[in-house]
Amino acid sequence: MDIVNNLLFWLHLVALALGGVAAFGIPVVGSRMASADVVSRPLLFSLTHGLSSVGRAGFGILIVTGPLLVWLKYGGMAGFTVWFTIKMVFVVILLVSVIASGVLGKRAEQGDMSVLPWLPRLGILNILVLLAIVLCAVFAFN
Repeated sequence: MDIVNNLLFWLHLVALALGGVAAFGIPVVGSRMASADVVSRPLLFSLTHGLSSVGRAGFGILIVTGPLLVWLKYGGMAGFTVWFTIKMVFVVILLVSVIASGVLGKRAEQGDMSVLPWLPRLGILNILVLLAIVLCAVFAFN
């Protein structure tokens, strides 16, 4: 069973890396949107779509592997500690924020530039929440 746990943990870390790429990359690309000319914007949107796809894949894998790892490693509900519960609350917050970022990003892509000031704020929130998730994971599994 150790090999299964190790492979799941490896997959979980790869998924975390994928999520990190999106969480840190999308705000960097998005910060260029407001000053980009009309010709450059489609390229920037294309980059954010690619990063978003990578992030969604990572997020999906994290949601599956995280609780599964805890369940298998600790033999059931015993692994669902306070820190793990707090971590999962942050995961839900991140999910809501990522969905909101996607909705606002689509609106911006369709020409609604009034949403552009919200995107960097959500990007910062996503980064902070991701960092909080990792911090809670350290305490949950230490």
